[in-house]
Amino acid sequence: MELLNSISEAVGNTPLVRLDRINPDKQHNLLAKCEFMNPGGSVKDRIAFYMVEQAEREGQLKPGQLIVEATGGNTGIGLALAAKLTGHKLVTVMTEKVGKEKVHMMQVLGAETIVVPGGKLIDDPEHFINQGRRIAKERDAWYVDQFENKHNLDAHYKFTGPEIWKQTDGTVDVLVAGIGTGGTLCGAGRYLKEMKSSIKLVLADPIGSMLADWHNRTEPHPASYLVEGIGGDFIAGNVDMSLIDSAIYVDDKTSIETAHQLLEKEAIFGGSSSGCVLAAAMKFGERNKDQALTIVAVLPDTGRLYMDTIFNDVWLASRLSNAI
Repeated sequence: MELLNSISEAVGNTPLVRLDRINPDKQHNLLAKCEFMNPGGSVKDRIAFYMVEQAEREGQLKPGQLIVEATGGNTGIGLALAAKLTGHKLVTVMTEKVGKEKVHMMQVLGAETIVVPGGKLIDDPEHFINQGRRIAKERDAWYVDQFENKHNLDAHYKFTGPEIWKQTDGTVDVLVAGIGTGGTLCGAGRYLKEMKSSIKLVLADPIGSMLADWHNRTEPHPASYLVEGIGGDFIAGNVDMSLIDSAIYVDDKTSIETAHQLLEKEAIFGGSSSGCVLAAAMKFGERNKDQALTIVAVLPDTGRLYMDTIFNDVWLASRLSNAI
């Protein structure tokens, strides 16, 4: 048994699981990259630990200095673990859309949490990202800036992409992921395309997000949506739309139902974004039945932080009736 020197060494090397039960016709080889098996329960652990490590190495983050980040939840959890391990305090800034369980998790892990109103445009000073930047400046903190931080992309280019390539023995044909910051799809995807230019990168996007419309060059129709952690109303600096070959919208009902089916059929407990990504992967497979493909769906987070929402019957009854 391998002995690790710290919990940071447990990040990554997540399993790749064949989904034959939810994919019974087996036209395609559908595989799940189980990122919820990282220590903090999401793919964001990869970038959180790596960005802190690199900031310390480069002298951007001084010993004991405060860390501030604007987050959709999971990066905040990963950063809280990384901050605790390296002796830093953390402040997270997020909108009220972030589930209470994620906020509570960050608090338990030692972060100071600030919840602000959502629905602000990116050029509004009250947008949660701009509030994070302001707080970092006022408190002489290191602002992580996951949406622009190039070490976000590097973490996936150096580790996630090579893992998928090795685990599939280079047979991967399609990578499907959502975009929160763009790190997973554009970082891992760039590596995979360099290894095999025919690989297709597919964006899974919740209806209500504007990213798929921008990629498809269609008129955006922004709206609120229930899926957490992916989608957006601006294109982050780490997003390279030219790398992405296809963008598929998935409605809330389908995302949530797919998350439930994933649990029932595969005993894989993923969150709403995992349901969205898997639904998009299956849609892509249905649209491309002329060839057998190896499709890797990146399942970004655990269902454990959705016990009060998508895995709660009362919540579902009240929300899904009005869902997109």
